[in-house]
Amino acid sequence: MKIKDILNEQRIYALLHDVPILRESEVELFEDLIGLYKPKRVLEVGTAIGYSSLLLAKHMDKEGQLISIELDDIRHGMAKHFISQSDYADRMTLLQGDATELVDTIEGPFDLVFLDGPKGQYLKQLEIIEPKLSDGAVVLADNVLFRDYVRGGKEPPRRFKTIVKRLQHYLEYVEQKDKYNTTIYPMGDGMSVSVWKGHNHE
Repeated sequence: MKIKDILNEQRIYALLHDVPILRESEVELFEDLIGLYKPKRVLEVGTAIGYSSLLLAKHMDKEGQLISIELDDIRHGMAKHFISQSDYADRMTLLQGDATELVDTIEGPFDLVFLDGPKGQYLKQLEIIEPKLSDGAVVLADNVLFRDYVRGGKEPPRRFKTIVKRLQHYLEYVEQKDKYNTTIYPMGDGMSVSVWKGHNHE
């Protein structure tokens, strides 16, 4: 099945079943970034139904390998369904479970990481993943501006306060100049692109 047809089916499924996937305004940036860096080993946290996973596989190095982790078993099952129909299935490993536990069991190094799972877990997950980053690795994180509450000056409702505070801490961490060079793109719900300076940066 052609990749464009699978992606179209995923967009329809996501709309009907209220599954969050990359917004149209983010897709071009996302594809451009993956195509620019051409990563060979990719780790994705938050497979959902595999929409961004397929975009990653499409644009990563031709010999590239992708490992993607999803907590929800139904979404994990749908991701396997969609990805099995693609030409990239043999280059993708889909794991089901809690990323904060599974990352410890996965061997690095990774030269690109995409964080798109639970927003409040980004910093905790990055700290676990960091020892597995190759020098110059790129870390992408979606939804980092979270409805303009993180940097927009809007007061978040009580139910979002913890997520917003944790996203603020995540951005403060990746904006440390001794660790990362970070750019935040405002399209969609905000995407940060952080280039890791390496384990010997000090």
